[in-house]
Amino acid sequence: MNIDADIQVWLETMNRNQAAVIVPYVQSKQDKTLAYAVRAVKEGPNGRSVLSQGGTLRVPANVPTALGRMSLSWGKQDDCGIDLKLSENGAAQRNYHFACPE
Repeated sequence: MNIDADIQVWLETMNRNQAAVIVPYVQSKQDKTLAYAVRAVKEGPNGRSVLSQGGTLRVPANVPTALGRMSLSWGKQDDCGIDLKLSENGAAQRNYHFACPE
């Protein structure tokens, strides 16, 4: 879990047959409206895959809030990472990077 000021960000992973479902979460100590962009990149012997999604979301104080879901599969030979960018009205953008869970 990354902690940045009053915002916490983490990933939840659920394994489903061939692919894992990855759900990024955010929680804040205060009500916030956040713009977000999530990008997952997998590179390996079979090529490169990029998934991305984004939007604007109201985050109530002290309530874990999911930022969508991504379905992704990767193998031991693949490099895989997930980047999350958060921004709030006029504040500096916050960047988080996660390795894909093993």
